[in-house]
Amino acid sequence: MRDSDDALTIDQLNTFLLVAKYSSFHIAAEKLFLSQPSVTSRIQALENDLGVTLFVRQGRGIKLSDQGEKLVPIAKRIIGMYHKARTTLEN
Repeated sequence: MRDSDDALTIDQLNTFLLVAKYSSFHIAAEKLFLSQPSVTSRIQALENDLGVTLFVRQGRGIKLSDQGEKLVPIAKRIIGMYHKARTTLEN
């Protein structure tokens, strides 16, 4: 069993999807009401946990890496399942 500090979280996946959507750590931070370093830390933790690079840094911009592109639909499914579970259990 993995240490809980290494566990993938819904917050990490939500953050990942926002950074991917806006191609910006700064905008994702604004949308999440977090500091940019907090967003960067979440992405780094996710990258470390998965053992991949999710974004390619290009000068002042970023874009999804090949691994990041593959994670987008998976992250969307996981978050969708999470919301479905919460909705189902609340009723």
